[in-house]
Order: sequence, then C-alpha cells, then structure tokens
Amino acid sequence: MLATEILTQDHRQALTLVEQLEGVRNEERGHRETFRELKAALELHIREEEEIYYPALAEHDEFSDLMEQNVPEHAMVRANLAQMSELSPADATFQTLLTETRLALEAHMENEESDIFPRSIELLGEERINELGNQIDQMKGDAGLSRSARI
Repeated sequence: MLATEILTQDHRQALTLVEQLEGVRNEERGHRETFRELKAALELHIREEEEIYYPALAEHDEFSDLMEQNVPEHAMVRANLAQMSELSPADATFQTLLTETRLALEAHMENEESDIFPRSIELLGEERINELGNQIDQMKGDAGLSRSARI
C-alpha cells in the first residue's frame, strides 16, 4: 500500500478519535481508553512521518525543508498529548488542548493530502512511495497492530 494512503488513513482515524472525545462532560472509563488510543495513534503516526516518510522526501531539494516545517508542529502535538495524559477528558483544559490538537491535525491533513502527498508521488514515483508504505506497515506491525487495526 502506498505510504500516502496509510498516512491518510492515520489522519482519518485520529480525527475520528478526536471527535469522540470532543465535548465529553463525564468521567466514563471509555473516554480515557479513547484518549489512550488517540495518543498511541498520533505518536505512531508522528514516528512514521519523522523516521520513514519525511527523511525519504528530504533527500530531494523540493522537500529539503519538510522536517524543519513539520517537526515543530509534531512537538506541539506531543506536548498537548503529554498534558492531556494528566487530565480527565471531561476537564476544560483537556478540551481546550483537544481543540488545539484538532486544529493542528486538520491543518496538517490539508497540507499533506492536498500538496505534499501528490507532489511526493509525482517526484518519487509510486514504486518508491509503496516501498515507504511497506516500511510504515512494518513499523505498525512492530507496534503490535494487525492489518485490520490499522484501517
């Protein structure tokens, strides 16, 4: 599977989990589990991009500043997730951080899916993007996710 398809699926999964947590007003155990799932999914997605996808793109002049542009965004998401880990999903601060994370995720998705992904396929070719997808798939497997859990 193309790396761009896998990363797009990751985006959709994360957004779905964010939506499940938005507006939570009670302390149900399921909300904490949903947050743990969101945190794990975003942390893995960030690793996929920073360790596999972005370095492959950065070998080309057109994408040489990709890491510099996107890693600070990833750092903000990581910081938000760390703070959110200490809070209840029903907490107002958790919800504020969740909104910040959602806005960053949506901007990230728009940038990658409408610009970076199509240009990367054009520049690197589908075969190379598929090889990157295999590497990402392996990383997901190493993280203990079955193929069905990755969709």
